[in-house]
Parts: sequence; structure tokens; C-alpha cells
Amino acid sequence: MLFTSVVFLSCFLPLCLVSFFLLGRKNFILLAWSLLFYFYGEGWHIVLLLVSAGAAYVHGLSLLYLDKKYAKQTTLLTIAFQLILLGYFKYSQFIVEGVFQFTNNDITWPLLPLGISFYVFQAISYSIDVYRGHSHPTKNLTAVLTYITLFPQLIAGPIVRYNAVARALESRRITMRHITNGGFLFVIGLAQKVLIADKLALPADTFFGADPELMGTYSSWLGALFYTGQIYFDFAGYSNMAIGLGLVFGLKFPKNFNFPYIALSITTFWRRWHMSLTRWFRDYLYIPLGGNRGGQFYTYRNLFLVFLISGLWHGASWTFVLWGVYHGVFLVVERLGFGKVLKTFPKSLAWFYTFITVVVGWVLFRAENMTQFTDFMSRMFVPTVSDTALIHQSVSLDGWIALGLGALMSTGLFAAPIIGRLRTSSFGREIVWIFSVVLFLLCYVEVTGSTYSPFIYFRF
Repeated sequence: MLFTSVVFLSCFLPLCLVSFFLLGRKNFILLAWSLLFYFYGEGWHIVLLLVSAGAAYVHGLSLLYLDKKYAKQTTLLTIAFQLILLGYFKYSQFIVEGVFQFTNNDITWPLLPLGISFYVFQAISYSIDVYRGHSHPTKNLTAVLTYITLFPQLIAGPIVRYNAVARALESRRITMRHITNGGFLFVIGLAQKVLIADKLALPADTFFGADPELMGTYSSWLGALFYTGQIYFDFAGYSNMAIGLGLVFGLKFPKNFNFPYIALSITTFWRRWHMSLTRWFRDYLYIPLGGNRGGQFYTYRNLFLVFLISGLWHGASWTFVLWGVYHGVFLVVERLGFGKVLKTFPKSLAWFYTFITVVVGWVLFRAENMTQFTDFMSRMFVPTVSDTALIHQSVSLDGWIALGLGALMSTGLFAAPIIGRLRTSSFGREIVWIFSVVLFLLCYVEVTGSTYSPFIYFRF
């Protein structure tokens, strides 16, 4: 079920909110609606979700009742179980066909369960945090299941730490400020998805799906730029909707994006993009590998490994692996000294380097295979045929408006300060309320007339 579907906006969400607030704001109500949400879209794959969440809960109980000398072993076994679950459903076909080059058409590969990359990582974070003592393991099964299966962030994050919501799950306090701020964030995220990302998606798909012989330099760059905007507003929009709904239910989820396209280095870009995942890899992989404690060689090795694995996490194909390697190389180069050189550049030049590097990376991320990527690259950087006719055919007025609006909003230089000032005064808050209602209605009208448009990160 999509947040941008009529079923969700007209039926599921209103009924969920009414029952939650009328029946005492209990975890079991959220749990029931979350399981219904997942079952509606994934059917019996819900069993995998419950198995993953149940394994995390049982591991927490083991730390309460078993001898402390078994804590490390039970933790490692639980993590291994979660990774095997993820590996089988997400990587088995890639390992057999992509790595070992063995193809057999008689093999039926498992379907990728929706959101498995996110809920397995969240379950692992619970197990590691209770083992380290950062969170206290709970005997409350409903609390753990609600934490892992909560529908606002179940499918595509942000990845939430248990200690960030543990107190709220035990004793929830919801104020009108939670509801208004959460509702506003949800509407903003809905608009980012429906009015910008979806409008950028059509030309992006058209350019990436076009005959390479018809593609020229301008159309290749436009395709890359449309996708650059699409993936940001698609994912940031989902994150804002998730964070907003979390606030309405009295739960504070971490911020996931901080205007990454104004970053002045790739290092800074990754501090602003998908921040909950970046922190997850830092705390549960980079630091356990040794972080920057073992000297320069091990620091660079650890940094590179983290992004190699991050690329693989995003998808089971060589293009995702190479995308992770690509960013890992730039991060190592900046760590080697180029980052200091960048600080001496004019900000415009540092931004240009960062943005172009990110855009080229998104082409690799979006490409179906290496052939499509190399075709795109050759046309982006080597002048080719005239492609103005293809551009006119592929981009409507809506697409151009969305591209311009997206470029403006991705800077955060205008909307954020204005909204911030409005929300600090009583009169301004009324304006924000009116703006939110109008924007929601505009999005709803768009949703009722649009075609199926899933979130990009749903397939990861």
C-alpha cells in the first residue's frame, strides 16, 4: 500500500488515526494496523517480517535470562540469522548468476519481500544495542513488534534506533504540537513525491529507456538531472511522510535528509543523504571494523569496505556494487588530502565538483546494466547527434516546472526560512494550516488522476 494511493489517504490512514486516538493510543492498535498495512501489499511475506522481529525479541530475552557469558554468542547467532534471511531473499540469484555465472532457467528464485532491507537492519540494530547496553531489552513483545513493524517507516526507513522510541512506546505523550507538526511534515512529503518526484519520473524513464542512437549530449544530461531530482524528492518525500506520521503517533524518528545537493564535498554529501543509513553503517560496521583507530591504511580500507557493502545493500547487481565502490573511492581520495584542497576552492567550484560527481553516480545507480551506463556516459561527455526533437517529445511543461521547482527547493534557501518564521507566530501558524490543507487537496486531486508510481527505495 502506497502513502500516495487513494486507498491509503481515503481509507487506511483516517481509520487508523480514529481508532488509535479513540481507543487509548495503545501499541497494539498501531501493531494491528501496521500488520494489516504490510499484509495488504505483501501477503504471506508478513511471516518473514514477524520472524525477523521475533528473533530480535527472543535475543533480547536471552540477554535477560541466560548467563552473561553466552551474550556474545547469542548476539552473533541472531545477527547471522538476520543476514541469512536477507541474503537468501535478496542476493541468492545475484550470487549464483552474477558472481558464479551459473544460469538455470528451471530455478525459481525467491521474490524480494518489500522493505526487507530496512526491517532486517532495524532488527539487527535492536540486537546490537541491547547487547552493548545502549538499550534495555524489554519483555514487552508488543513494544518490540510495534517498533520493528511500524508502518510509517517499515518499507523505506528512516532506520530508527530502539532507544529513540523506547520511552514513547512504554508511555506515550502526544500534544497538539506533535499532531500539527507531524501533519505538516506529512503533507510536505506528499507534495515532494506527488508534485515533484512523480513529474520528474516520466522524462527520466523516457531518457533512460530511449534508443541510444537517438540520445545526444543534452538529452543525456537532462535524463541524469531529472533522475537526480526524482530520487531525492521521492526518497526525501517518503522520509518526511514517515517522520510526520511518527510525530502524530507520538514517536520521534530521526531526520533522514539535510539538503544533500548543496554539499561542498562527497564526504559532506554523505552526512546529508540518507543519514539514518549512514549512521547505521558507521556504528555497526565502520567502527567495529576499527574505524580510524588503526592508522591511515586501515581507515581507508574500512571506509572503502563500508561503501562497497552499502552499494550491495542498495541492490543485488554489479551496477549497485560499482556505485558503492565509486563513492568509496571519492571518500578515500578526499580523506587522503583532496578534502583539504577542496576547502581552499571557491564554494561554487567545490559545489560543482560535488554535484557533478553525484549526478554521474546516479546514472550508474539508475542504469539497468553496465552497457547502458557506458552508453549514457559516452553521450554525456562526448558531443553527439542533435537531440532537440527527443527533448521536446520527452519533457512536458509539468516536467520543466517540476525540475525548476525541485532545483529551488533542494537548496533550502527560500522555503525553510519562510516556513520557520511563519510557524513561530500564531498568525503564521494559521497560514501554515491553510497552506497545508490546500496543498493536501492539490496532492489528493493529483493522486486520484495519476497512475501507479511506487517509491524508488521500495525495491531495495
